[in-house]
Amino acid sequence: MITPGVCDLGPLKVHYLQAGVGELVICAHGFPDHAPTLRPMLETLADAGFRAVAPFMRGYAPTTGEVRSYESAALAGDLLGLGNALGAGEHLRLVGHDWGGVAALHAAVLQPERVVRLVTLGVPHAAAFARALHEDPLQQRRSWYAFVFLAHGLAERLVADANFAFLDRLVAEWSPQSPFQPEEWLAVKRTLGAYGVLPAALEYYRSALGQTERDPALADAAARWADPVKVPTLAIYGDADGCIGTEVHGSQADHFSAPLRLGSVGGVGHWPHLEAPEEVLPAIVRFLRA
Repeated sequence: MITPGVCDLGPLKVHYLQAGVGELVICAHGFPDHAPTLRPMLETLADAGFRAVAPFMRGYAPTTGEVRSYESAALAGDLLGLGNALGAGEHLRLVGHDWGGVAALHAAVLQPERVVRLVTLGVPHAAAFARALHEDPLQQRRSWYAFVFLAHGLAERLVADANFAFLDRLVAEWSPQSPFQPEEWLAVKRTLGAYGVLPAALEYYRSALGQTERDPALADAAARWADPVKVPTLAIYGDADGCIGTEVHGSQADHFSAPLRLGSVGGVGHWPHLEAPEEVLPAIVRFLRA
């Protein structure tokens, strides 16, 4: 059974969904998305003997609080702080899709002694992606939307217009079939339409592309975004992903000093855990149990 919860992390009150008992697995969503689409993953992990928790990431209602930064170091701190608050101790497992994967990777860099297993979905190591964004014309074209998001005010209006038709286009570009059931996609749109959520979601991109002021309190942690990952990692991606090319995923091995297992899923796009759950979810369980 999936139940809601809330955790006070100081300036943030992080709301989450949870299922099961056992060692903790934090499952972090990306964009455009929210925690409820991770319900099948939570149920699968709970059946496998884990306590699975999916937070609403900072800026996403119903998580509330004063947000000074959307840097990946801040996102990583939220996952690590949630793990502390929920009693994970030295055995924290992280699963992250898209921006949730960025946060999980950075968390593993910051505290490899605590993160015992890491799973990324649809997102490579940040250093591999940054290199592709600078050097690869194909990836630059795939990432056109991120540069649109830099236009403060205009981007918010453009994305929200006509019931988020912009996002309908993105999802169609990123996956050969819709990863969401119609009612799930409507729920995602309702979350993004809640007060302040869409501007916050776009700030993730603006921060990553250097368009926002950095939080000096995060300077040391933020500087480690390109460090190698010292945690055993399973990186799952779809071979039909229109958001990030398979060649970018395949180029990330140099950024891991612990074992990295690449898992390409045939015929699916940016949400492999939603598009091929019968293949991806058992693979995640097997890896987290190892």
